[in-house]
Amino acid sequence: MLMPAAVLVIIVLGAIAVDHAVVFGVQRELISDAQDAANDAAAYGIDPSAVRSGRFDYDAARVDQAIRRSLAAHRSTAAVEWHVDDGRVVVRLRRAAPRIFGGALPGQDDDVTVDATAHALLRHA
Repeated sequence: MLMPAAVLVIIVLGAIAVDHAVVFGVQRELISDAQDAANDAAAYGIDPSAVRSGRFDYDAARVDQAIRRSLAAHRSTAAVEWHVDDGRVVVRLRRAAPRIFGGALPGQDDDVTVDATAHALLRHA
């Protein structure tokens, strides 16, 4: 009599584990994409005319272009926000991660929003 209940519990726990694994995978992918985009923006976003005068100032158009190119290279469909904070380029990505069994389990949404933030700082010697 307890065997069918135990099997049902095991199936539900397995479904929850699969959904969490998918969300975790999307989060790891977003973190990697955000870090790559921040590194590219820190390197390529520097204003060349400022470097010639000894300063490391960021050109907003170059930073944005570097971030967009990096995300396109990774085929990322995430929404992107970025800003420069105290010499650091901060990139924030947001994307919906699907839940495979989300609609089958009570109290679960079909998607969950995943955020990832990364920053990069160009250091000079």
